Amino acid sequence: MSYFPILKAPHCYGQTILYNFSPNNWESVYKRSQTINLSYTDGVYWHSSKLGELAYGDYKVVNYQDIKNFLPDNALPLLSLSHNKLDKKSKELPKIVCNQTSVPDHRSTLNLKSQYSATSYQGELNPFPPKASLLTFSPFLQFNNEVENFLLFLNIEKKADNRKVKVEIFDAKTKALKCEKSASSNNITIISLDDCGFSKNDLPVVISREMSGIPLYFSCANQGEFLSLEHTHPPASLVVHGDRFAAQRHLKNYWFSQLKHYE
Repeated sequence: MSYFPILKAPHCYGQTILYNFSPNNWESVYKRSQTINLSYTDGVYWHSSKLGELAYGDYKVVNYQDIKNFLPDNALPLLSLSHNKLDKKSKELPKIVCNQTSVPDHRSTLNLKSQYSATSYQGELNPFPPKASLLTFSPFLQFNNEVENFLLFLNIEKKADNRKVKVEIFDAKTKALKCEKSASSNNITIISLDDCGFSKNDLPVVISREMSGIPLYFSCANQGEFLSLEHTHPPASLVVHGDRFAAQRHLKNYWFSQLKHYE
């Protein structure tokens, strides 16, 4: 039941490209048109509406400007493709019946565009469990007087609320806490990494003990003239054999025990 967010970042606007065809040639999918949906939360309920239809084999480009009048300011727009009609209002994120694949997951192109440039990656977003955590390392910081670095913390959960959690940013070598930030569920939280005091030889490690999500590392130069977007994978994806999620728990427990906030 994947959703496809429209991203946002400083000096940019979001653009998402939806595809109604299989990303591989070995899984069987039902070749039919699908409904394009827009969903968002107001902090109490999920709201969903129909934007149109997408024929099989076709694609659709959706800009933030196209849908911004349909949702509140600062809400995260979630697009989806479905066979079923979504409830207009619900306490939990609507369940989607759609053409799905598993290797790879059905994805969209998530773009960030400025007046000068664009950057993107292939992605999808599925709801995270409320009792989860985040561990991510950032080797992607870029240093120059005209470069700005951000963490885009992307999360959705089944419940419609916008809960706040603490995000801690440490130096991986010294284990020193560099700064604390906050993030919101069911949103994309923009966190500046330039005021944490890192140098080019440091490796930042970002953790949230109360919420999981997709960490996107965004850098821009000259207020959008040059753009860079990178994302890291969860620790389980680095394990080839054995119990991947047991290995992930071990890595998280180790780093969380090392990274402590001393008052």
